[in-house]
Amino acid sequence: MYQKIIESEDRRQLRDSVALFARKEAPLNSIRENAQTPEGYSHNRWKSMTELGWAGMLIPEEAAGLGLGLGDVAALHEEIGRASIREPLAVTALLAARAIALGHNDRLKTETLPEIICGNMTASLAWMGGNSGLDINDVGPVAVPTENGWQISGTAQYVPLANNVDAYIVAARSSTGTLLFFLDDLSHVSIDSAGLSDGTSQGNMTFDELMVPLESVIAAPEHGSSLLDDLLDIARVAVSAELLGNMQQALNMSLAYLRQREQFGRTIGSFQVLQHKAVDLYIQIELARTALWRAVETIEAGADANARAMTVSAAKWRCSEAGLLVVQQGIQFHGAIGYTDEYDLSLYVHRTIVLATFLGNARAHRARYAKLFLSRESKS
Repeated sequence: MYQKIIESEDRRQLRDSVALFARKEAPLNSIRENAQTPEGYSHNRWKSMTELGWAGMLIPEEAAGLGLGLGDVAALHEEIGRASIREPLAVTALLAARAIALGHNDRLKTETLPEIICGNMTASLAWMGGNSGLDINDVGPVAVPTENGWQISGTAQYVPLANNVDAYIVAARSSTGTLLFFLDDLSHVSIDSAGLSDGTSQGNMTFDELMVPLESVIAAPEHGSSLLDDLLDIARVAVSAELLGNMQQALNMSLAYLRQREQFGRTIGSFQVLQHKAVDLYIQIELARTALWRAVETIEAGADANARAMTVSAAKWRCSEAGLLVVQQGIQFHGAIGYTDEYDLSLYVHRTIVLATFLGNARAHRARYAKLFLSRESKS
């Protein structure tokens, strides 16, 4: 059932500050130019974002963060999506920094975490062994205990920004459970990286009997799986929010085009068939918005793991599916000009294509939702 989202004055001010930042620091022409660089984003813009505290929003204050809630993070990412900003906020702040903040390594919390939050270090998460990006038990790298630490072998697939960060959080499975490590030494690691359509990159990391000392362990085998699960689901909420902002702006651009493009002596927006299509897209966006904020409310209310996972998958499924539909229809509204690199809509098209598959596409999350739903029903 649709429910209008009522936001606090503080959250509205947060949204306004992001919009102001986007106008001053991230005009679309600069986003387009940065997408042609090897990193796909601007280091100067990333530094400005971290100076505003965005990389530490969900990090506790005692760990040098802002200690804000998931709703604030979702609002921030929605506005980032609206501006099509590509800097690695979700990857570095929610997948990497939070891993250290929630882990059990005090040295990394003291020495490394502040460096990530202030923008002096970027980091990514390497873990996936399969293709779905969903099953936390399907970890690629394998860890074997040694006298002084652990030895890691195997491959982590689809690592975001694989060749363009300073450090990695690496998940590896062992005979006793999953561990998380901090890695900033790439000896005995080969990276096969490829560019994505939005200018960012991902790649496969292959570990060749890499020796990792005990002081680099973030989470021990008994804690690694639950920590990894938390990191991925919180990041999925942020990515869903970014998709929501992205699709809303893409629809706004399409509506503006419909109002000014003339055919047969009248604006094409006056054609009823196009009006119906636009209304359908608006409905899909509102359904996605409701799913996203239901996930936020469920997590902030402290729901059990099954309820949390269900609402997160519903949000990622809805936002991925609706986002692709909006940009695809936007290209149709524009008569295909929207896909050309010179046209601003293309930035939203390419970004949506990447985000819709990141951390699990719509089809995978529908399947996960169904599995979780059936599991809950069988227990009731």
